[in-house]
Amino acid sequence: MDKKITLQRLGVILAYPLAYLYLRLLISFNGEFYIYTTIGCGDFKYNIAYPILALIFIAVNEIVRQGRRGAGKKPSSGTIFWYVITFLAGLTATIASEEIMSDIEVVSVFAMHLSAVYSVLVSNDLLLGGKTSGFIPADLIHGLYVKSFAGFPNFVVDWKCFAKPRVEGEAGTETVRKKNPVSAILFIIIMFVLLVISISLMSSIDKDIGKFFDNIFADFGRYLIHLRVDEIITRLIFAIPICFYLYGLMSRSAKSDGLREKRFSSWLINLKGKGKTVSSAIVYVAAGIFVVGYILFFIKRITYMLGGFAGDVPDGMLVSRYAQEGFWQMVGIAAVNMCVYIAIILLGKTDSDGKFALPAKILVTLLMIENIIFSVISMSKIALYYSIYGYTPKRILAMWATLSLGFAALMTIITVLRGKPHFRAGVIFTTISYISICILSAVLVAIGA
Repeated sequence: MDKKITLQRLGVILAYPLAYLYLRLLISFNGEFYIYTTIGCGDFKYNIAYPILALIFIAVNEIVRQGRRGAGKKPSSGTIFWYVITFLAGLTATIASEEIMSDIEVVSVFAMHLSAVYSVLVSNDLLLGGKTSGFIPADLIHGLYVKSFAGFPNFVVDWKCFAKPRVEGEAGTETVRKKNPVSAILFIIIMFVLLVISISLMSSIDKDIGKFFDNIFADFGRYLIHLRVDEIITRLIFAIPICFYLYGLMSRSAKSDGLREKRFSSWLINLKGKGKTVSSAIVYVAAGIFVVGYILFFIKRITYMLGGFAGDVPDGMLVSRYAQEGFWQMVGIAAVNMCVYIAIILLGKTDSDGKFALPAKILVTLLMIENIIFSVISMSKIALYYSIYGYTPKRILAMWATLSLGFAALMTIITVLRGKPHFRAGVIFTTISYISICILSAVLVAIGA
């Protein structure tokens, strides 16, 4: 049989088990899949289900992809990268957890879902920008909703791959003789009965063998007694729509030739171009107000803003309040600045042939330098809070988010000055830095920080 057809059939067969495992392994927050261990001074609660589910998802996607696109079509380097990120997101989900469903675990599980969907699109070369780009929000929406829901019927349609193939003969086309499954089923039943009889005879001869099988069947009996039939039936029912969703995403993506995505990306680019109608003079004035306003604000409140570096807290204010409020205020300003930049590139007539005009370069560069400064200041405040109150996963995540904002501002400056997008570098940095933060978090837990 053709290997491609074999993979097609295997992909269809594995779709429902994958959906059931998703419910069984992931939607289970009762601690059943958690490993409790102590390393150094830290008590870890690690959920082994996340990396296992990630590996199974990757394997099934590869089976579906190669079954539809070609059995010998190896994954690209980009595909391998996002497969690894999907696995690492699952692996680091609870690497530093001191409690079930901690902050890091929730963020990592969410990241694992996004990476899984994105890896399906990358593996089938369906990114709207041709590679990781500023279209990544549209790519994720495309995978999470368009491909998956549009591919709902695929689980039913693709069963046609089980139809018996026709072969060409001298007398014309004839159907391959159908195989009768009754003989195979009867053979399996006979072998099973003979195996039971053989085990019984061996157990009657050797007491050790009898004791061994008694223990096995006793454990199996206890397992059956503790099974929750209502939970199993519920999972069997809810696995049906999840099966249609997951297989629809994989199969629909594997069957796509990418032409629809190219047309849609062209439409988005044209839409972006049509939206750039705001006069460059208005844009320069608006951006200039932000730049000058931040400079004046920094001069007026320099003591308050730099207090995190020196450990100075205004009179009458608690350290916790000073650090928390200051952190969120600075992060808020940095986020607003990124929105200002997005509004400029989407609506303002500030570029020509994809490159910024000189006034736009100067203003955006100054704005992003201020953004980096605000990110550093917010980092100093959370570091002050950390130095006094110690480690928590939420504080580590706050540091990572601030670091990502500062790096995004740096990449924006490079993009503006060079006239070449660096969004891909930002995404790679964000993912790798997050994994590094999770590892650091585990070390901090282990040493009792």
